[in-house]
Amino acid sequence: MTKTQEPKLSRRSVVLSGAALSIPHVGKSMAAETNDLEGIPFTVGHLGAALRTKQISSVSIAETVLDRAERLASLGTFTSIDADRLLDAARQADTSLARGQDHGPLHGIPLALKDNIDAAGYATTGGTPALRNHFPKQNAPVTQRLVDAGGLIAGKVNMHELAGGGTTNNPSYLRTRNPYAPDHSPGGSSGGSAAAVAARIVPAALGTDTAGSVCNPAGYCGVVGFRPTLDRYPNAGIVPLSLTRDTAGPLAHSVDDVIVIDAALAADRTEIPVQPLKGKRIGIPKIPFADNTTPDIQNMMSDVETRLKDAGAMLVEAEIPNLVDIVNETSLVTLGARIRKDMTAYLAASGSSVTFDELAAQIADTFVKGWMTPFLNPTTAILNEEARVARDVIPALRRTYSNYLKDNTLDAIIFPTTPTPAGIEVPGTEDIVVDGVRITGGIWLNIQNIGPATLWGGPGISLPAGLSGSGLPMGVELNGAIRGDKDLLGLALTVENILPDTPPPA
Repeated sequence: MTKTQEPKLSRRSVVLSGAALSIPHVGKSMAAETNDLEGIPFTVGHLGAALRTKQISSVSIAETVLDRAERLASLGTFTSIDADRLLDAARQADTSLARGQDHGPLHGIPLALKDNIDAAGYATTGGTPALRNHFPKQNAPVTQRLVDAGGLIAGKVNMHELAGGGTTNNPSYLRTRNPYAPDHSPGGSSGGSAAAVAARIVPAALGTDTAGSVCNPAGYCGVVGFRPTLDRYPNAGIVPLSLTRDTAGPLAHSVDDVIVIDAALAADRTEIPVQPLKGKRIGIPKIPFADNTTPDIQNMMSDVETRLKDAGAMLVEAEIPNLVDIVNETSLVTLGARIRKDMTAYLAASGSSVTFDELAAQIADTFVKGWMTPFLNPTTAILNEEARVARDVIPALRRTYSNYLKDNTLDAIIFPTTPTPAGIEVPGTEDIVVDGVRITGGIWLNIQNIGPATLWGGPGISLPAGLSGSGLPMGVELNGAIRGDKDLLGLALTVENILPDTPPPA
């Protein structure tokens, strides 16, 4: 593979096309333990605390990010990075802190952005060829909120084209690899965000989620991924797929870190109390959440349920009425029917000269092109069906889910984030190979369990839950009440502490 543009220490963003990223060496020696920085865990919370006690500097964190991005370029995480800009921002953060000016809980911490989130001075490609030279002039609101909280933009990371798939194997930019097993998928569409965090290139990243695109890669890559209640964060300045389901979402190493980022993104700094598990009622729906699960996932869930009970939680086995039928009726039309409308509005608002038809004609990913084609020029029948589902079916599903929690007096539900650990793609098909077994249409298993919450619009958080027998991460997901984000995050703080350890990739 060849570079299309040689990265330099300049103000220009480097955009790659199927290339491994090469960053000029900035002279920072790495700690012997590459998961730490000078003995400090590479997390938002630990790094922030060390900055404030002057154990490290923001510049040293930025240099570490650049060094690791270069050393681990074969993972295919960054599509765009500006070393000079990042280092300048880090110097300013150090100067401000030295003067007693603490800009917020993310002060001096580099964060990566999925390549569909606008950041002034960086290309927002959406992972698609037509937007290769799309440079928005202003930050998306979520980007600006991270900056206002003191965060530094480390660069843009890879994604499945147009957020329309679950492998992050992007034919126009990069193939992102799972840090635990490079032949395996990192999930998607926010696979670059998850892989960059899992590999400890950055302490946290922002992804987006329409049908599971934050929680799926979080589960596959052994990190925490949070999808908030729909509309908790602003959606402007983000390349859309379907604004009826789209949201940004943070990926990090701990629930504590997610809480810090959530507070910035939601502009809500009220405290989230830890919720003891004793007496909590947690639902265990099996349909479809137990379907298609591998033995490793089944054993993991059995162990997690035992740990929950030992901690005093009450597990309630109860099904969500008619869930599979509703999802089958609504999922694809709500995923694709609005793309022309929503994308056209984004292109106009961001100042792009690219038309929707030009963008659609250049879609390179055959899987995305395949499922999206009926929606690129939707018929009246498709638009009417989408309107009917939005008017009648989705509100009914939200009531069904809310009533399910109420009728069973549940604080949350729990299930495997994905039915399988990360698989190996079978080129040219929708199949994956897991533990030597080829699963027909297995790519759709990415969203089997996490997709429903994106329809009813409530919050979900994927937590690492150990490794499979073949050394791949497994995850469990908690879903809470619609607009009950803070309660869910407080519960996740406790659940996180009883789960099996998930060691970093070797």
